[in-house]
Amino acid sequence: MVVFTCNHCGESLHKPKVEKHYAFVCRRVKFLTCVDCFKDFREEEYASHTKCLTEEQRYSAKGTVPNGVVKKGELKQESWVDMIKSIIEKETNLRPSQRNLLQTISNYDNTPRKKPKFFNFIKSCLGGRVNMKDVEECWNIIEKYKISNAQKTTNGSSDNTQKQNTTNGSSEPPSVKEESTKKRKSNDIAEEPIKKKKKHSTKENDSTDIVVETTDVTQTEEVQKFDFNSKILSILENKGTVSLKKLEKKVVNAYLKHKGLTEATPKITKKFNKKLKNIQNIEIVGENATLK
Repeated sequence: MVVFTCNHCGESLHKPKVEKHYAFVCRRVKFLTCVDCFKDFREEEYASHTKCLTEEQRYSAKGTVPNGVVKKGELKQESWVDMIKSIIEKETNLRPSQRNLLQTISNYDNTPRKKPKFFNFIKSCLGGRVNMKDVEECWNIIEKYKISNAQKTTNGSSDNTQKQNTTNGSSEPPSVKEESTKKRKSNDIAEEPIKKKKKHSTKENDSTDIVVETTDVTQTEEVQKFDFNSKILSILENKGTVSLKKLEKKVVNAYLKHKGLTEATPKITKKFNKKLKNIQNIEIVGENATLK
């Protein structure tokens, strides 16, 4: 929003407050200075000063703020003001009070675009000098123009899409395309259960294969398992009394042969001693082992 300084009393004034200030406070000829660009304005010249330097442009280093960048809100506000000016030019049935009101609104760059804020803005700017019936009628005219402009933009966008379709070689209307896409979707939906059934059958086959493989593994493990107890007992039954070293050597050699190994490890010896201690009908006397 543009801010001015009154050159008579030095008070800072936002643009909507200028009229009220000179009507009730100073009561002199309007003489203002913009606080951003320091330009002087006499009488009604300030009304055309709708936009000025921003703080970023004023205080930043030279070249840091990009030139020509327009914010989205500023574009909307400019189109809003342009629409009001076009209403003043095109509408021939406006009463003088309505035309003056629209002319006053077009001089402000920060006129709200929503109805409640718009009415409050008019009241604060013009006070009791405006008829609220005129404000209501002017708002209705603005809304009518806004709707017509929106329809024009939508029609223009639809025409552009049709042109693009013709240039791309697809001259079919949208309804035909929609029907074809629906048919495609229905065919895809019909094919999905068949694919799911196939996937289900393959999963069942995979699960049966896994069961067969696990059973084979368990069977091979059972075949490869070495029975320490039975081997120890069979040696003692044949020999009667056997030294622990000799018994260990025979059982470990049998274990290595069964497993296809060539060298004994401390783990195998430890396992042999554990199995030997757990057999209850074997008696160990000194360095020998005998059956009870």
